[in-house]
Amino acid sequence: MRQRFLARCADQLGELKAIARDPLPGNEPLVRLAHSLAGAAGTFGFAEIGARASELETLLLEQADGGSVRAALDALIAEIERTLA
Repeated sequence: MRQRFLARCADQLGELKAIARDPLPGNEPLVRLAHSLAGAAGTFGFAEIGARASELETLLLEQADGGSVRAALDALIAEIERTLA
């Protein structure tokens, strides 16, 4: 199950990088992706990915400034890349 999650993370990493070009607060596809990653990461024991995804989701829902959203998105991408390495 953990391997399947990691494979899904690899796929979602591409989505995150594509969205990263324009991570607007309130971006619904990004909110859904962050929410999904936050829940699944915690379930499969990847607490750091879960924490980063949850932080991003919260910022998006609160419609935080673009700089904060960008920083949280970059941190999530970096954490997934570290985990997959």
